[in-house]
Amino acid sequence: MTQKAFRGGSLWPWAVLALVSGGIAGAIAWEVWPRTLDLSILRPRLPGYSASAPEPAEHVRMRLFFPHDAKATLGEEERDVPRRAVLAHAVRDVIAELARGGAAGTGAALPAGVDVRQAYLDAFGILYLDFDERIRELIAGDANRAELAVSAIVLTLTTNFGEVKRVQLLSEGRELTARVGSIDLRRPLQPHFPAEGSQPIGDRPPQEGS
Repeated sequence: MTQKAFRGGSLWPWAVLALVSGGIAGAIAWEVWPRTLDLSILRPRLPGYSASAPEPAEHVRMRLFFPHDAKATLGEEERDVPRRAVLAHAVRDVIAELARGGAAGTGAALPAGVDVRQAYLDAFGILYLDFDERIRELIAGDANRAELAVSAIVLTLTTNFGEVKRVQLLSEGRELTARVGSIDLRRPLQPHFPAEGSQPIGDRPPQEGS
């Protein structure tokens, strides 16, 4: 009986040694593992590593129109904007450029910070632009200035996007019921150059003296 107890008790030192060894191995693994992760993060920065640079976005030249500050006419300016496969995205880019304003002597065609909630082109070539409520700031001021701004928007969109024939301006999903100068915002708008009434223009606005 005493011999069996002695043999059973002799296993305890080995069990304790195994536990201590396991603890040491675990501590070493705990120290090494985070450093291994850090090294994997730094690998792309090692000498000789060449990360492929992202391809530059393809751009397209757009003709933009802005209200003139001193005359009842529009100024034209060309800018490069990213080429978009989706019409709604391309329209948003152009609207953002119109809100930035033009060169010296011209102003912005849209209030700063205005947002296009939706842009939809129907089968008849009518582009519906649903703005947020800031678009109402455009028609709340001087009527002549507002008419120039609306003409600039419509002319810019129909000039650069061949599928767009007319433009209907909306605010928060509802039509604008105001008139600005000779323009009735309740109906889809044809492109026209100021002082030409509602006659559609050609590919380019007429030059002075022509």
